[in-house]
Amino acid sequence: MRSSALARRYAGALFETAKDADLIDQVESDLGLLTFTLESTPRLKETLTHPLIPPERKKEIVADLLDERVQGVTLHFLDLLIDKRRTEILEDVEEEYVRLANEYRNVMPVMVTSAIPLTCDEKSALRKVLEQSTGKTIELQLEEDPKIIGGLTIQIGDTVIDGSVRGYLEALREQLLGQH
Repeated sequence: MRSSALARRYAGALFETAKDADLIDQVESDLGLLTFTLESTPRLKETLTHPLIPPERKKEIVADLLDERVQGVTLHFLDLLIDKRRTEILEDVEEEYVRLANEYRNVMPVMVTSAIPLTCDEKSALRKVLEQSTGKTIELQLEEDPKIIGGLTIQIGDTVIDGSVRGYLEALREQLLGQH
């Protein structure tokens, strides 16, 4: 809980800085690059979180790796995380930053799970209905799961709408078991 509260604070400060510099999209992309680099290079992640490696050495490594690839705002932010010994929250910061950026753009990511791939027309119709009901631009994230048998499950934030055949059958089962 504490690291997520920290991540929210750091992400909020970074977002405001990026917004003031008109670099919201670029910083979002930079954070994605940073977290991908750390995930794909465990040794780098270990180096940045190691307590015995001096912060100045960590900053040199980061500057050598990323200087020309990320915005100055992002590099300064990473230096701040290094100074404060908070590099372990970078992935949480990225997640929160993306949420803030989407909120600012009035974009809402929606996870849609279907048993089979949706056609272009189905995706378009679903997006249209969701945009009308939420008043936001919908970013569909599609996933296939044959276990749901048919229909869809839709996750909007913390809310899940289960319109799957499997969900219907489970509800029916619960209803029948409850009658005995």
